[in-house]
Amino acid sequence: MTLTAHAVGTTLDPTTFAWTETDVILYALGVGARPPAELRLLDEAGGPAVLPTFALLANWWAVKDLRAVLSLGSYPIVHGGQSVTVSRPLRPRGEVAVTGEVTAVWDKGKHASIEVTTRGSDDDGELFVAVGQTMVLGGGGFGGDRGPATPEDPNGVADVVVDDEVRPEQAAIYRLSGDRNPLHINPAAARKAGFDDVFLHGLCTFGFAARALVNGVGGGDPDALGSISCRFAKPVTLGKPLRTEIWREGERVRFRTSQGPVVALSAGTATLRG
Repeated sequence: MTLTAHAVGTTLDPTTFAWTETDVILYALGVGARPPAELRLLDEAGGPAVLPTFALLANWWAVKDLRAVLSLGSYPIVHGGQSVTVSRPLRPRGEVAVTGEVTAVWDKGKHASIEVTTRGSDDDGELFVAVGQTMVLGGGGFGGDRGPATPEDPNGVADVVVDDEVRPEQAAIYRLSGDRNPLHINPAAARKAGFDDVFLHGLCTFGFAARALVNGVGGGDPDALGSISCRFAKPVTLGKPLRTEIWREGERVRFRTSQGPVVALSAGTATLRG
C-alpha cells in the first residue's frame, strides 16, 4: 500500500439503503433505549421517532469498502471520528441513494487518517451528510499534511450530565444493525487483535451520546438534533456505566462521553433545531 494525498477524490460505488420501523426500533435498542422512558423511539404506534445517528447505518458500506477501494491490504483500520448532519427528520421507513468520496488524507506520523464524505438522498432531496475519519494504523509517514488539530474539551462544570448503562449484551444487540465485526462479540478475536476483551462499537457509543443529547437538552425529541460529531478516543467496556457531560452554547452544544476516568468520545459538538 502507498497511501498519499492523491487518493483524495476517489469515489466509492454508489449504493442504496432501505429500512422499516423494525430496523429503527432495533437500532434504538442497540444504542441503549429502554421502555417506558423512551417509548417514542421503540413503539411503532407512535412512529417510531428516529435518532439522526440511524443514518450512519446507510453510511457503513463506505467504511467496509474503503479497504478494497484504496488497496489498504492487511493494515489495521479503526474509526477515528464521525459527524452526521440531517437536513430534515428521518422517517420510520424509507430508502436512500448513497454516494461516497475520499475528501482528505492526512499523515499523522506513524498512522494515516482517511476522511470519507457520504451523502444520502431520497425523492425529496438530500437527507444527510456524513463525514468519517478512518485511521490506518502504520499507514503514515508519507510526508503529507497532518490535518486539523483536535479541539480541546471544555474545562468547566457541565450544564447537563446524563448517566446511562452499557449492558453486557449491548454489542450483541447493536451488531444486528449491520456491523458484525467479531471484535465486539468474540473474546478470542478481540484478544488476537490485542484487546483485553470485547468492547462496544464506536458508532454504538456515538448513538448513546445522541440519546443523551436528545434526553438532556433536546426535550426527548430526536428531531431536535440536527447534527452531531465527535472523535473516538477510547473503547467502551460492556456491562459498565457511561456518562455524557453536556455544555450549552446557544443552539450549539458540546459534549464528552466517558466511562469513569476514561474518555471514550471527545471533541463532541452538536446543533439543535430551534
